Amino acid sequence: MKNPICISTGFVYKISEDMNEKIRLLKQFSADGIELNFASSKDLINFKITQDNLEYLKNKRITIHAPWKDIIYGNNLNCINTLNSIQELYNKTNALLVNLHKRTEDDLEIFKNYNFIASIENEDWRTGINTPKGIDKILMENTNLGFTFDFAHALTVSPDDIPIYVNQFKNRIVQVHLSYLDKNLRDHYFLHKYDSKEVRVLLSNLKSLNVPFVLECVAPNLDEMQLVKQEIEYLRGL
Repeated sequence: MKNPICISTGFVYKISEDMNEKIRLLKQFSADGIELNFASSKDLINFKITQDNLEYLKNKRITIHAPWKDIIYGNNLNCINTLNSIQELYNKTNALLVNLHKRTEDDLEIFKNYNFIASIENEDWRTGINTPKGIDKILMENTNLGFTFDFAHALTVSPDDIPIYVNQFKNRIVQVHLSYLDKNLRDHYFLHKYDSKEVRVLLSNLKSLNVPFVLECVAPNLDEMQLVKQEIEYLRGL
């Protein structure tokens, strides 16, 4: 696959809690881009990027994963403060996209007040918006949003959904989150560690998509960080 390959800062969330340090750790891999992944709104609002990291990011494809742990998107103070911080970081880093998890109680109309491109993603087996039908409803109601297809999340719900997502939303997919996940794993992990004929067939559905891939595998320690090099080689060889 020749798609641009980016890495989420969630890759090193077990190694460091500091976003500037996460960016520094990812520099060694020379990825095409980085997704700045903020679990909580507090972490995002308080984030102050270093000048070195800012200069580095300006030469990469940057996306921002909006918080999901302590926020309801809508007309409330925490959300407004969070989205204002996202807009500031988006402008500073020349980011191209803001991705978010859509919960039932969220009101996505608030995103129309901001000057950034946003997308939603399909969820895993534990949450409600995890089927092509559910995603289609949200995208029909919010024509301003793109779609980030999460391969691992779809894998946990039904592998049969993967070609449906790709074919049905080909014109709305703006990027793909890539990793392996099943119901027995706590964290997303490396696809090449679960290589099989079935996994390769499922991944082959992505070949028709001319969008970046964002690796969401999680390194449990410093030693396993180097496995991301094998992950990139694995994807390039498909």
